[in-house]
Amino acid sequence: MTTELRADARRNLERVLDAATEAFAASGPDASIDDIARLAGVGHGTVCRRFPTKDDLIYAVIERHVAQMQAMAEEALESEDAGEAFFDFARQVAELSMSTPGLHRCVVHCGSKPGAAELDRLVAKIVSRAQAAGAVRADVQPVDVQLLVRSALTSAPAGQWRRYLDVVLDGLEFRP
Repeated sequence: MTTELRADARRNLERVLDAATEAFAASGPDASIDDIARLAGVGHGTVCRRFPTKDDLIYAVIERHVAQMQAMAEEALESEDAGEAFFDFARQVAELSMSTPGLHRCVVHCGSKPGAAELDRLVAKIVSRAQAAGAVRADVQPVDVQLLVRSALTSAPAGQWRRYLDVVLDGLEFRP
């Protein structure tokens, strides 16, 4: 049986997760628990009671980040224009990813991304819908799309990721 958190405990948890997201996004797994606690305006003990290890906190932040992407994916799947939804989703996820660069290092550090299988399933549906609508090339797989987008984001020179992403998305667009 799970118990609901008191309102103040819930607020503290949200502040800790917000602060941890900010710290890990900037510094990756090297961010310190003390810095996160200070940023959240809580004591070190408050963080450690909820997250006994730094990896537990990193995992919670990654889980929250993946949940944001899942919500974006579900919204894209509700859109009537499957092609526009695909391209909007790719740009939204890229924007989120590039605004939190240290989180990728956290995923590598932890070795897993909670909710990744569900997110991959949703992305596959977005790609399939866009292909069925004739907006995305039929000769690419969802994993290809993810790899191409990730490659554009991680290999672009500083400040150029949007241009690289546009080139990749342009190449994925179906042209009869």
